[in-house]
Amino acid sequence: MCSLAVAIAAPLPPLVCPAGGALGAVDLRVASSRDAADALPLRTINRLEEGEILQYRPVLRTGEVRRGEVTFVLLPANKTAAGEDLMVLEPKAAAKPQQWEVPWRVGVIVFVYGPSGLNTKKVHSFLKRDDEVVAQLADYAEKTAQTEALLTALSSPNTSSESVEAAMKGFASQYGLTPLDRTAPTGQQAMIMFRTLNPVIAASDPISPQGNTQGLQEAASLATTVGALFFGSPVGLAAGGTAMVMELRAIAFPRAEFRSSFSQSMPNDVMGLCGRRDPAPAHTHVAYLWASRIPNSGPPVLSIDKPSTLPLTVKSPLPLTGNDTDWKFVDRARNWTLQQEGAKPVPIKVSKLGDTKSLELDLNASLKPGKYTLAANWDWDHFQVKGVVDVKALNDLKSAQVVASSQDSLVAKTGKVPVALAGTDFEFVTKVEIEHMNDKFATASAVPFVLPRGLRQGDQQRMDIQVNTIDLDPGDYRLLLTQVDGKSHPVNLKILPAPPAVANLPVLLNEGASDVEFLLKGRRLDLLQRVEVAGATVELGPPRDDERTIKLHMIQANAAGTSLAAKAYIEDRSEPLTFADAVRIVGPRPSIVSAKVSQPPDVDVQLQPGELAGGVYLSAMMQVKHLQSNSVVKLDCGHNTGGTVVIRLGQRTGPLSLQQLAPDQIFVSFDSSVWYNGCRLTAVIANGKEGDSEPFQLGRIVRVPSIETLQTSAGDAATEPSLTTLTGQNLETIEKLGWSVEQPETVQSLPLPIDGSGQKQRLQIQLGPRPDPAAPIYVWLPGESSPRLTKLKS
Repeated sequence: MCSLAVAIAAPLPPLVCPAGGALGAVDLRVASSRDAADALPLRTINRLEEGEILQYRPVLRTGEVRRGEVTFVLLPANKTAAGEDLMVLEPKAAAKPQQWEVPWRVGVIVFVYGPSGLNTKKVHSFLKRDDEVVAQLADYAEKTAQTEALLTALSSPNTSSESVEAAMKGFASQYGLTPLDRTAPTGQQAMIMFRTLNPVIAASDPISPQGNTQGLQEAASLATTVGALFFGSPVGLAAGGTAMVMELRAIAFPRAEFRSSFSQSMPNDVMGLCGRRDPAPAHTHVAYLWASRIPNSGPPVLSIDKPSTLPLTVKSPLPLTGNDTDWKFVDRARNWTLQQEGAKPVPIKVSKLGDTKSLELDLNASLKPGKYTLAANWDWDHFQVKGVVDVKALNDLKSAQVVASSQDSLVAKTGKVPVALAGTDFEFVTKVEIEHMNDKFATASAVPFVLPRGLRQGDQQRMDIQVNTIDLDPGDYRLLLTQVDGKSHPVNLKILPAPPAVANLPVLLNEGASDVEFLLKGRRLDLLQRVEVAGATVELGPPRDDERTIKLHMIQANAAGTSLAAKAYIEDRSEPLTFADAVRIVGPRPSIVSAKVSQPPDVDVQLQPGELAGGVYLSAMMQVKHLQSNSVVKLDCGHNTGGTVVIRLGQRTGPLSLQQLAPDQIFVSFDSSVWYNGCRLTAVIANGKEGDSEPFQLGRIVRVPSIETLQTSAGDAATEPSLTTLTGQNLETIEKLGWSVEQPETVQSLPLPIDGSGQKQRLQIQLGPRPDPAAPIYVWLPGESSPRLTKLKS
C-alpha cells in the first residue's frame, strides 16, 4: 500500500530501458471507494468504476527532480452512459503525489507525462482530431501490453522458455505477423518475428523534416499516425542477454509532439517508463503517452479439469479450462496462492502462458507435497480456481530399473526394441538418452519414450522406451533420464550378445535308459550357465564356444515318444531360453547279449581264446534284444584299421550275410581280411533313431600261417642242424620256428612264392636235430614271446 503524502527518494535499482531512454519511475494506483487505504496498481486493475481514485506518486532517485505535469485521459466503457467519447483530466505537477476522481466506468486509460508541461487544450485537440482515435488508443493499449510482456520475458534471466514463447506469440498476433514455428528455438522465433516486422515499419515513417509537417498532415490521417505509434525502424534482437534495441517513432503535431512509452516492471509495483529522448523540434513540447485497457470484467471462472501434478522447485505449466474472455485477462489477477485444507495460503508466482490456456506456477516457495487449491485476487475481490493442484517432490529415480523381460530382449544388432522401465514414478521425465559406459569418446543419443498418461499427469510407475540396437555393440550402457528440472539420472542396462544356438538337438534317450552323455554343437555355447530338464539332472562340461558336453541323468522313467523341453539359463539374462523337443525318449536301445564266432577247422596254428583268424571267412551267432526290421549290424576294428562293415538285416552279398533266425537271434557272416592284424573287432546293432547298442567285443584279429607241408633233410650227423622247408600261405607271419619251446630258431630268410601255385610260398630254415620223430613244431608270430603249437608233426 502506498502513501500519497510525499514523494521521497527511493532506493530503487536504476531503470534500464531496452528501447529509448528512461523517463522516470512512477507509482500509479487506484483506490477503492470502499477502502481508500488499500490502493492497487493501475496496470493490473480490472474494473475502474465511478468514484474511485486515481493516484500518482513520483518515485525519485537521489538527486532526481521531476519536472513538468501529468494527467490521465479516460475513455468510457459505455459512451452512451458517460455521454462523451473521452475526458482529459486536469494536469497536475509531476514533482509530487497527485490524485483524481474517476467520473464514470473507464474502458481505456492513458497516462500522459509532459516534461515541459501540458496544454490541456492541445491534448484534447490531439485526441479529438480524428473519429478513429479512440479505437486507435484502445489498439495502442493492447500493443503496449504485449510489448511490455515481451520485454519483461526477454529481460528476466529466470523466465522460462514457455513464458518467452507465449509473450512472442502475443506480440506477433498484435502486429499481424506470420505465425511462429513452435518447433524452432525461442531465439530463432524472435529473430524471424522482428525481421518480418522491420520492413513493414521502415516503409511507413510518420516523421518527416520540419518543413514537411504540413504535408504529413495532409497525406495521412491522425488515425494512421497513431496506428504506427509504437515501433519504428530499426527493430533488432540480440541473444545472450544483450538488450533488444527499438527506436520508437511517434506522432507529429504542430508545436506538440506526442510520443509513446512503455513500462518496465520494478519492485513494489513501481513502473519505469521508457520513451524516445531525442531532441524535439524548436518550439515543440513533448508529451509521453502510456495506455492500458481496463477489462471491466469480473473474476475469471477457471477450473482444473484434468489431473495435473506439479513438481516442487520448478516452474511448471498448469492447464486450465475457461472461456476466451476470462482467459484474455487472467494475467491481471494478483496475489496468487496455494492452500492446503486447514493451512495458511502460501504465496506463489504465477504467469500466463499466452493463449495456451495454461498458467505457469513457480513452486520455489516453501511448499510441502500435497493437494492444494489455487486462488488469487481480482482487484479487491477473491476468487478460487475449481479443482485440485497435486504438488510432489521430484523423484531422484534411484530405484528406476529396466524390467527383466525387457533387459533380456536387448540384443545387439537386432534393431528397434521396446523396453519398459519400472520401480518409481516417471511422470516428470522429459528426455531419455542412452550412452556407452567406459567409453570416453561415447556421446549420448536420444531415445524415444512414452509416459502412460503423459507429463505431469499423476503417478506413473512405468515408462516405455524404444532402444535401437542396430548400431550398438554388446556391453554396459546407461540410460539418462532427464526430468523437468533439467537434471539427468542414470539407469544401467546391458546390450546383450546373441543367445546360444544349438545345431544338433534333440538328445535321444532310449526308453529304460537313465544316463546319456551328449556333445552339443553350435555357437556361443560358452554363455550357457545352467540347463534344466524336467525329471532329470543335467551337468554341463567345460565352456567352449562351438561345442560342449552335456551329461543327462533321468530321475524318473519316461515312455517312448515323450518329448522334453530344456530350459537354458544364459549369462546376464533373467529368464531362461526354452528349447522345445530338446530331449526325445525313443524306443529301447538294442543290445547284443552274447556272440559265438566259429573258427575255420583247417587252421594249422593254434589260436588263443578271444582271437579270430584273420584273412578268412567267419560266422557268428548272436543273441540280441530289441531287434527291428530296419536294424543293421556294424562291424568295426577301430580307427584306421580297415573301416566299418555295415550289414543290413536280410542282406546276402558275397561273404556278407545277416539273417534273423529268431526274434532274439541273428546269424552273421563276414570276411576278416578287411581288417588289420591285431585289431579288436566289435559288433554294434543300430536301430535308427533308437540309437546303437553298446559295442560288443567279438575278438582280436590274428593272421596265422597256413602250413601245408614240412620237409626235413638230415645233416651229416645226428646232432647237426637240418634244413627244414615249409610250404603254405602267410609264411611271412613266422618270426621264429622250433621243435621245442626252449630252442626257437629265428627265421633269417623271407618266404618265396612258388611258381604256378597262386598264393603258395616256400620258407627254408636251419633247425637243430629233431628230438623225437613225433615231436611237434612251434611257431612264434611277430611281437609275441610265447610260441603257438602247430598241427604238423612231419
